[in-house]
Amino acid sequence: MTRSHWTPPPERGGRATPAGLYDALLGGEFNLPADRELAAKALEVIPAMAKMAKTSRAFLRRAVRHFANEGFDQFLDLGSGIPATGNVHEIAQAHRPDARVVYVDIHPVAVMTGQQILRDNPDAVAILGDARNPDAVLADEELNRVVDLNRPVVLLAVALLHYLTDDDRPYEAMARLRERLAPGSVLVLAHGARESYAESQTQKIQTAFRESEAPKPVVRSYDEVLGFFGDFQLIDPGLVWLPQWRPELGPDDPDWFVSDPVQSGSLAGAAQKL
Repeated sequence: MTRSHWTPPPERGGRATPAGLYDALLGGEFNLPADRELAAKALEVIPAMAKMAKTSRAFLRRAVRHFANEGFDQFLDLGSGIPATGNVHEIAQAHRPDARVVYVDIHPVAVMTGQQILRDNPDAVAILGDARNPDAVLADEELNRVVDLNRPVVLLAVALLHYLTDDDRPYEAMARLRERLAPGSVLVLAHGARESYAESQTQKIQTAFRESEAPKPVVRSYDEVLGFFGDFQLIDPGLVWLPQWRPELGPDDPDWFVSDPVQSGSLAGAAQKL
């Protein structure tokens, strides 16, 4: 499905959203003028932001590929955005034809677009859900039709948590999700890192987002990002910069930040519930 066949839902209201912004930075087809305007403002402050987004997406692909090859067949993508080309279901099902995938997003445009993309895929679904209310997400009927929460799940929270402020109580939400996952499950996350940005850049980005009505991103330190894993056991190579997480799994991935990985903008890692 291309932009010419896509009609955004009326709930969108023409406002920028993180899902639409991310799609615009990736050069995708499912974004509105407001998303592209916000992307342009963000690129004025941080010219490498589009490369950062593509590097983050490359990490997501490597992680899904790795865990599918390790035998995992259930993936829950929280804050998924729009499941466009090269997303979780395509990669997981290419390596595990029986893989089941659930996309969860708070924005109706992402969910409705996902439902159109996935309409012929019985083992993948997009649902509306709020990461700040994990019990409601995990109780969703469609989610439970597709995945069995009594079995190990790969929970993906890539480029999500930096849109939740401390007032949103993200650590409590992630703790609840970790508690509900079956033993053997894996948490995969990537998060904007304070160490990557000058204070002036952070302030200008937050101003741009405030003017757009989109949620303002929050950068966190290494230790703060590490805290989202709780008592899960980190999987080698631990919490590292985006291009440092198993680069051998993506030999054709962008190499923009290999020589200076801090400039990739985000920390990434995976950990398992024992």
